[in-house]
Amino acid sequence: MKKKRSFRCIMTNEARVLKELREDRGLSMRRSGQLIGLSDSYICHLETGRLDFPKGERLERLLSVFDIKPKSFFERVRNYSQKITPRDELLELIQKANDSQVVALLGIVKNIVS
Repeated sequence: MKKKRSFRCIMTNEARVLKELREDRGLSMRRSGQLIGLSDSYICHLETGRLDFPKGERLERLLSVFDIKPKSFFERVRNYSQKITPRDELLELIQKANDSQVVALLGIVKNIVS
């Protein structure tokens, strides 16, 4: 069983590429999960970095939904270079911040937007 890390998000290129593959095929998280026999929550946790990326047979099952082999998937991950917007980058950093850092950032942001 994979170790969950739902207390924090760690966005990886694997997660970003998985989301792109799903969206490119016009699939919802629910439908993707149904096609591999897992829940939409599982897909969501993978795409948001709340769950470690699968390996082995589970990875192959997941990628089969998108008609891509693991070797091609990891090549796409290595070559991934999507420009992350400043808003997305800030959201990712906030997810990594501890409580005291979030409080400090909140104070700064309130002063800027007020």
